[in-house]
Amino acid sequence: MGYNCRQFYDIRYAGGILITGILGSLLGGAALVISILNYRRDKPQLKVTLKWDMQEIGTRRMMGIVKVANVGRRPVHLSIVALQINADHKYRAMILNDSIKGKRLDEGDKPEGFTVNYDQMAEHKGHWDKIRAMAEDSTGKAYYSEYPKDKPSWAN
Repeated sequence: MGYNCRQFYDIRYAGGILITGILGSLLGGAALVISILNYRRDKPQLKVTLKWDMQEIGTRRMMGIVKVANVGRRPVHLSIVALQINADHKYRAMILNDSIKGKRLDEGDKPEGFTVNYDQMAEHKGHWDKIRAMAEDSTGKAYYSEYPKDKPSWAN
């Protein structure tokens, strides 16, 4: 009943242990990279667009439209949608009343639309190019539309 030390130093056993260790390190590193990429990809993301000079068919009334879509991979609760005014003015944002109740947007849902009446927009005609739409989720993260490139009709 002797103990044979030679078998632990045999090249066949050492080679198998080495290959197993290298393979485990490579697969563990690959799994770490994949999970980091999934974490970065699997977060909520809102896309906000603002379009001016849209006409309602029935009343022929002109209005703006703010569309908010969830383009991320997680559901998000939309808490508020507003027009952000980046100018020296008495207030910095105009909240769209339709958005106050909030809305849950799941992955792949249709975009949520909010109308912007032109009633009070004439007082902002001097800085129409500094107005953009803003949507805020339940965590407080704000998402913004691009600034308009074309002058809307209410700014004339």
